Amino acid sequence: MKKYGLQLRVQPSQQKKQPTRPPLPTPIGFQDEDEDDVEREISRQASKNKALKDIEEQHKKALEEDPSVFDYDGVYDKMKQKAVRPLAQDRQERKPKYIQTLIDKAKQREREHEIIYERKIAKERTKDDHLFADKDKFVTSAYKKKLAEQAKWLEEERLRQLREEKEDVTKKKDISDFYFNLSKNVAFGAEDSESRKPKKQQEEVAADTSEKATPLTNMHTESSKVRDEHHGEASTLHEGRSESIDAKPDSNASTEEKAVADEPKNDHHKRSQDALAAAKERFLARKRAKEQ
Repeated sequence: MKKYGLQLRVQPSQQKKQPTRPPLPTPIGFQDEDEDDVEREISRQASKNKALKDIEEQHKKALEEDPSVFDYDGVYDKMKQKAVRPLAQDRQERKPKYIQTLIDKAKQREREHEIIYERKIAKERTKDDHLFADKDKFVTSAYKKKLAEQAKWLEEERLRQLREEKEDVTKKKDISDFYFNLSKNVAFGAEDSESRKPKKQQEEVAADTSEKATPLTNMHTESSKVRDEHHGEASTLHEGRSESIDAKPDSNASTEEKAVADEPKNDHHKRSQDALAAAKERFLARKRAKEQ
């Protein structure tokens, strides 16, 4: 029952009992799990140390395999250089086209003028040689070097002119030179000069080895045959001399002179035959080596 301005006091027996609330849980930081937290921290530190150790071992292994594996700045610089290089080449290629040719021509004309001037001075000097005939002449090493360079340059120019005259198309009468150069063209199946050199060297080595590999028995037999022929020839000459002495004692001197004159001719003939036989053997040996 309510009355205005007053609240009547209710007896305790008549009051309603309010439901009790469950107690609030204690905060995490105030729990009694200190031992568990320490164990977790220890395991976490152990796993962290193990991971760091593995990373360090991998780092060392990578450095042993390639010292520049972690050189990121160097790789970046190389990338930038590759990007900048075409620009630099483009700048170099944009030089004047004919400036180098003009410079070479100017140097050539300067050398020609120097040579003409030197010849003019030499002609003027020859006119006064009779005045200084009894004087000593001295030439410095620098002047000698200059003269040598001029002589070398003149020789190069002479060879260049001969080469140009030889390769001049207007002076060709037929197309034999065209076919000759076509046979040297690599695009048409000809071998390059650098690839031909090893083959020539191999052929020369094979020929030398085949010549060295010829059996020594053939050499001994040939030498024995030559000795027998010379011995038989000497015996026949000796018999002829003895018969001529017995038959014609008056013509002894003439027969001896003829025998002495004929002996070198026969020896020369035999030697030429032996040389031809040896050359033929070498040729056949080289041919067999090439076929193998």
